[in-house]
Amino acid sequence: MNQTALKHIIAGLQHDADLLQQLSPMLQKQYVLMSMRQSNELELLNQKAAMLLEQLHRNATERYQAMSVLRLQPTQQGFERLLSSLPEKIREASQQLLDKVQRHTELCQQLNQKNGELLAHQRQLMQNLLGMDNKTSYPDMPLG
Repeated sequence: MNQTALKHIIAGLQHDADLLQQLSPMLQKQYVLMSMRQSNELELLNQKAAMLLEQLHRNATERYQAMSVLRLQPTQQGFERLLSSLPEKIREASQQLLDKVQRHTELCQQLNQKNGELLAHQRQLMQNLLGMDNKTSYPDMPLG
């Protein structure tokens, strides 16, 4: 087994866990800022969150490439196959790390869903208040 690719995958998972731990409180704060309509703070927070998401995307791309080097699909089955080939001690630690990444990912998805629902509710309220017929358009507003 290609040790470099394996180390890259495990290190990438650890990095993802760290990034996701940073992202979840940002998503919680995003909800509060949207609720309070604090657009300046929200814009800054969104920029920081976007940088984390870009890094997560780069990590995923690199992990897919490393999985390809190992001739594994970047799927749950591919990870299971990878884990099953590891010595027990490393397998257990890697499984815990993968579980941690999955838990944090699910939490971030739930928080993002909650934020999206708030945004949709706010948009619906604006449409109702402004009497907008076209439910897909926004009123003319300066951007920036």
